[in-house]
Amino acid sequence: MAKTLSYLLLLFLIVSCEPTKDDTIIIDLGKVFVSSNTQSRIGIFNFSDLDNKVLIQYETTTDDAEGIYYDNTRDIVYQADRENNRINAYNRLSTNEASSGILPSAISTSDFSNSRGLTSDKNIAIVAQDASEENGQQNALLMYDISANEIILRNQFTVDFALWDIQLVGNTLYAVQDGTDSLAVFNNFLANSDGQVAPDFKIRIEGIVRTHGLYYSLTEDLMVMTDIGDPASGIRDGQIVLIEDFNLKLSAALQEPEKTISSTDMLFINGANTTLQNPVDVVYHSTANRIIVAERATNGGMLLAFEYPEQVDNSNIFDSTPSYSVSYDGISNLYINQ
Repeated sequence: MAKTLSYLLLLFLIVSCEPTKDDTIIIDLGKVFVSSNTQSRIGIFNFSDLDNKVLIQYETTTDDAEGIYYDNTRDIVYQADRENNRINAYNRLSTNEASSGILPSAISTSDFSNSRGLTSDKNIAIVAQDASEENGQQNALLMYDISANEIILRNQFTVDFALWDIQLVGNTLYAVQDGTDSLAVFNNFLANSDGQVAPDFKIRIEGIVRTHGLYYSLTEDLMVMTDIGDPASGIRDGQIVLIEDFNLKLSAALQEPEKTISSTDMLFINGANTTLQNPVDVVYHSTANRIIVAERATNGGMLLAFEYPEQVDNSNIFDSTPSYSVSYDGISNLYINQ
């Protein structure tokens, strides 16, 4: 796998650069940032030119990472380090040469274990802790004040359901309820104090078996979620679920006793052509109109891109072949910068 990645790096690494006043080369950073839980790398895929997709990688000190976030205004990557149970910050990322080793400019205290999603609004970061023996079977959300040189714990919250991916949009926190077909929504999340917190509501997504990844696009009012199906089945039963006009459908579902968004109100990407088996994370690239997926099981990890499906008849299920696919060992989490 390492040989494959090295080959891909040599094949695709065509980056536009410009010198700074001190002649430091700045790489034109790509759009999709990638964590891995099997290799010590941060990967960056550039999909701005669909005919010339670029992969840039940096070597890090941890070989087990999940959540990732890039602050483009300050050129900092934040990553949830599962090996050391902390958040690492990598300042001035673009001033490093591609393939070079990078060291954290700041690290948090070790306040969590078994981390999954990480989300941020540039000044704070929130990490999702999934219950495990190491943390006493406690699901939690931990909030940090963040900068290039300091990551300071602000709040610790416990929740009564299993967590995976999370996303902060304004003051609203979306969280998947692992092991279920449900999405939890916390309104005015940043106003909470330490201790137990409960979502304002949970909504069922009909047609999902077990959700993991989510991505909400505010400008398109589009919610994208992943379904890993039955991980013990060994078959390609993963899928991507697209909910257009999300807030309208969410409001309507909340008026019903079942609090469920119907499968007839969604689009599904699933089937043998998709190669989806265990899609753990997803982002939507609005410029390229692509759904980009972290597929963890197929070939040990793959980054897949799908064209947004066009509904031409009454069917809302699309057995799409990826428009782009590349192996990326241990791929665990994505962040899109656009």
